[in-house]
Amino acid sequence: MNVETSSHLVVSGGDERLDILEDGFNKYHINPMEYEGIFLRGSCTCSPLNPITGKFLNEDFTRYEESFLEIRKEQAYRIKKLLNYEGKDKFGLVFGPSGSDLAYLPAMFSNILYPKKPIELLLTCPEELGSGSQLAYLGKYYAGRNQFDEAIEKGEDINSGYDISMKRYTARNNNGEVNRNENDISLRIKTHSDKSVIGALVIGSKSGIEDDVTIIPKLSKDVMWVVDLCQFRNSKKLVNELIDMGCMVMITGSKFYMAPPFCGVMLVPNEMCEKLNKAQVQKDLLKGFDKIFSYYDFTDEFSALAQYFPKKKNKGLLLRWEIGLDEMERFNKIPREKSNDVINLWNAIVRECIAKSNNLELMPNQERTNRSIISFRVKKSNGEYMEYDELKDFFAEITSEEIRIGKFNKIFIGQPVRYSCGAFIRVAIGAYNIYQLQQKEIAVRYDWDRQLMKILDDKAGSFN
Repeated sequence: MNVETSSHLVVSGGDERLDILEDGFNKYHINPMEYEGIFLRGSCTCSPLNPITGKFLNEDFTRYEESFLEIRKEQAYRIKKLLNYEGKDKFGLVFGPSGSDLAYLPAMFSNILYPKKPIELLLTCPEELGSGSQLAYLGKYYAGRNQFDEAIEKGEDINSGYDISMKRYTARNNNGEVNRNENDISLRIKTHSDKSVIGALVIGSKSGIEDDVTIIPKLSKDVMWVVDLCQFRNSKKLVNELIDMGCMVMITGSKFYMAPPFCGVMLVPNEMCEKLNKAQVQKDLLKGFDKIFSYYDFTDEFSALAQYFPKKKNKGLLLRWEIGLDEMERFNKIPREKSNDVINLWNAIVRECIAKSNNLELMPNQERTNRSIISFRVKKSNGEYMEYDELKDFFAEITSEEIRIGKFNKIFIGQPVRYSCGAFIRVAIGAYNIYQLQQKEIAVRYDWDRQLMKILDDKAGSFN
């Protein structure tokens, strides 16, 4: 298979966010196959290949058709090896093109275990989740195309037999400060004992917010918990703590680990896998979800459930997970102390640049966010903060024009995020960035970050 065909495979098998548009870029203003010359500080949004993972474009991809199931089983084994402690096997896996696709699973699982029981879904950080996650949690198609390249109706109910209501808990208040929602969530759970309650928490929103998961063991044992770890800037220890508390955990290989978008997987505790396999499945309640998931998306722990789904192969997703796992396994070889030192030094340098700038201002409560993401507001030449639409224009301008930093001629940062009374933008480092920064010439590489922040500050000062 030639390079052109393999390049197509990288951006296939997902919704329209993968599409390369007329200008040669996707909706995030980047082309995942074009990685030369980009100074990348946007692993929280979208990443291209890099000089190491670019090797995948030159492979013979016929094996993704001929050995699909074997490769998928090997990927599941590799993920388990990375995340389980030695000698343990705590969870099954459900693959999906993105975190938004994984958000379909809690309601589907709830209806299998508690057929036709009304669902109350409690969602934190709604404004800092992916664009389609809220629709997916509500049991509605979030896009106009599924992973099998089939048309679906965006916003339409997947299955009319589902009764889902949602209570949203915003991430930040009007001052941009991170909200604490634990007491409100606890009260809501106690007052909805007649419903199947799903608690959807976030550890690693677009700005790195980390919900307090210590509330989980304190609340009703009947709650189905799902934790959005899609940014995946967290340790094996946290993953295991969440699984031990009975949480489903959503991760991706395409944020911190910088595979091209999108590649997601849901970790499902073995106890829940067993319950799902033993349940008397009402086939009418799976109708519609067979347009979302494939037989091959479920690992062996779901042997009874997987039979209800079509045997359709998503070679694009399979390839993106190969790329993601390549990054995960390489990053895992870096001692944790060393990678943390890199993250902490980068964080300190960027924050210092923002503190000295004229037009950039850190968002509040950085101590409650992950240190590999830094979020900041941007001021215009008149001193007012840029609103969301203005930040979108600012983002589009700086990521599309030629800007030179060292050996690079283009920059890419995290896209804008809206909150209740404003908007901010982000810079973030991921696995490949850290891999580079812990190599030689450290001072030079961090100087590139200083140059980036100076460019952003100057651009903001002249932006109208």
